[in-house]
Amino acid sequence: MQRFIKSVGAVILLSSFSSLADPVSELENLVNQWLQIEQQTSELETHWLEKKTSMQQTLILLDAEQTQLKQLNQNRQKNTSELAEKRTALIQKQSELEADENALNSQLIQLSQQLRSLQVQLPPPLLASWQSIGDLDNESLDANEKLQIALKMLGQLADFQNRISIHEMAISNSEGKEIWVKQLYLGAAQAWFVSNDLSYAGIGFPSELGWQWQFDTEIDREQIAHGIAVQEKKQAAHWLTLPVFSYAAKELTP
Repeated sequence: MQRFIKSVGAVILLSSFSSLADPVSELENLVNQWLQIEQQTSELETHWLEKKTSMQQTLILLDAEQTQLKQLNQNRQKNTSELAEKRTALIQKQSELEADENALNSQLIQLSQQLRSLQVQLPPPLLASWQSIGDLDNESLDANEKLQIALKMLGQLADFQNRISIHEMAISNSEGKEIWVKQLYLGAAQAWFVSNDLSYAGIGFPSELGWQWQFDTEIDREQIAHGIAVQEKKQAAHWLTLPVFSYAAKELTP
């Protein structure tokens, strides 16, 4: 697979957070949009629960009252008619709330589809965390349970994106050999890795084909190792120079 990567030198202070790539901005927009939806959802759920309980209690009381009225005086047709009208009005309101709930379910389905489409581009540690939260495709879950899963996923995305993190895993090189490396993640759109003996190093980044790891023989391995050591509080912090890659400049072809 051929990659066209535009690399620029950037001085990064590990205690600072740099602006992220276009897909991350899209993820931030999605977070903001979903927070608005979540606020509306919370209000709708509260309204629905309150109205549902109230209507159920009212219907029980109306049924009891109607029975008593029939027993006391069968001739009070007017009162019976009024009670029937109230009951009809309450049933209509319940139907309206159920329609609102159906609209919420449709929005939740759309959000779930967007989250699933993002999974392939996530850094491996974040993807593993998402998979441990739950399955949005699980048909046994109700709308509220799926909503909680989606909110946890968005929360983990926001947390990962706003910090520098260290992880370890094996990466296969071009020869198919697995190399154990430490990874330095700058949010969810940029990563560097280096082996313990500094023999291998490279970068990681999201793409339309998924998260990509690329070995680079020219990258400054000592700088990456030092950055990891600083984050692990094994060395004192100072200015580092690491390559930052523009997502828009990446093009992966078979």
